[in-house]
Amino acid sequence: MTIRDEFEVATHAAIDECFKFGYRPTYFIYMISKAHPVEVAKKLVISGAEQAGFKKLVKMGKSDLTVESLMLQSKFSFLFSKQELDAAKWRLDNV
Repeated sequence: MTIRDEFEVATHAAIDECFKFGYRPTYFIYMISKAHPVEVAKKLVISGAEQAGFKKLVKMGKSDLTVESLMLQSKFSFLFSKQELDAAKWRLDNV
């Protein structure tokens, strides 16, 4: 299993956790059905747009389930550029 595969597994595990407390990230699920979660994560953090799902997870105290949080994990961080990681950190710090 590649590290990209592991990121995908971690993404699906985070989605499963969301389901457990009643949150369904339907648009994010749709996005990762069309592109690999690594590419989706890159697109989301660089977009500059505020995603409702991200804000909802942070508000619920579940920021650890955001794609930004997954990106910043040391085992996955090398999949992303410094700019993408900086954007992910900024988003988590400024919501």
